[in-house]
Order: sequence, then structure tokens, then C-alpha cells
Amino acid sequence: MNKGLNNINVKPECSMGNSRFQYLISRNDRNEFDHLYHLYYEQVFRFAFYFVKDKDACREVVTNVFLALWKSRGNLADVVNIETYLYVMTKNEATRFLKNNRDHKYVPLDEIPVQFESSGVHSPDNELLTGEIETLLGKVIAELPERCRVVFLMIRQEGLSVIDVAKILSINESTVRVQLKIAVDKIIEKLKPYFRNLLIFLLLLSQ
Repeated sequence: MNKGLNNINVKPECSMGNSRFQYLISRNDRNEFDHLYHLYYEQVFRFAFYFVKDKDACREVVTNVFLALWKSRGNLADVVNIETYLYVMTKNEATRFLKNNRDHKYVPLDEIPVQFESSGVHSPDNELLTGEIETLLGKVIAELPERCRVVFLMIRQEGLSVIDVAKILSINESTVRVQLKIAVDKIIEKLKPYFRNLLIFLLLLSQ
């Protein structure tokens, strides 16, 4: 089993509740596995990109993640949180890829897609300003130190809790909070010259 999976989100007894499809996959139901694949492919791909920053590498990582998941399908019925389980698998596979491909020439995606939730007030000016912030924010995030970048995106973009991030990355919760603060401070510092009003701060804090 992959590093980090032994003590995370796995329960001792099978549950048929809202994880019935996981139970069926564990019993070799290929149709349910295809459903899981299509349901989580984009999410796993995006998370892999946080580490490898290359679309071709992401495809390889994602393929290996789902292949490993199918091979270990017998354990899937016991997984409490499939999303967290996939995050851990993806992190481990991305780390393995980077170790085995140190000389790989990356062809990066244009930018990390970063989106703010709507404030509920729609106007051309608001949409334009939000679009400008999102574009600039994507560039600023790409320049963050790796751990800061990953922690920030996992919390702000993926909506994970500090506890989940700590488990997935195998670090302390206090480290997650420190890295998140460093990331937010750096982002605000970079964006402040462009947006001098409080909107950017409110947008960041609302995530």
C-alpha cells in the first residue's frame, strides 16, 4: 500500500452506506470503476498538476493512480473518504514521478485555474475586476515555494480542511497553518500594488 495510506480514512469494517459503488468496485465491478474514474479524473489531474506542473506528466501520474487503485480494489470498500484517499495516492505517485524523472523537461500549462466564489453582486465592472485578480493570482501562485503553493491550493481551491491537508501531506497541522499564512502574505504583498482597495483581501479571506 502507498505511503500515507495505512493510517488514513480506512475503517475496519465494510460499509454499504453512501459508498456502495466502492463496495461494488471491490467486487470487480468494472462499470462502477469507470464511473469513479470519470467522476474524479479532473480532480486528480488538477491535484497532480500542483506537484508536477506539466500536462503530459499529469496524464502519466493520473493513469498510474487509477491503475494502482484498480489493482488494490479489494481494499476500496473499507475506505471512508475516497477523495482524501485519492489525494494521498496522487501525492505519492507525483512524488515518485518527480524522483524518477529529475531531468524531465516540463511543458507547463498556461496557468493554474484559480477561481473566486461569486459575491452575489454581478456587474461588468465586478466581473472584469475578478477576472483580472484571478489571472494575476494564478501567476503569483505559480511563483510560490512548492509547499506554500500546494497547501494554499489544497485549502483555497480544493476546499480541504487543515486536518485533511496535514494527513494527505504527512505534515503537522501547525505546519499547514504556517504555510498557508506564508502563502497568503506573499500573495497579498504581490497583489497589493495592483489592487489598493480592500476587495482583494476580502476575496482571499472568503475562500
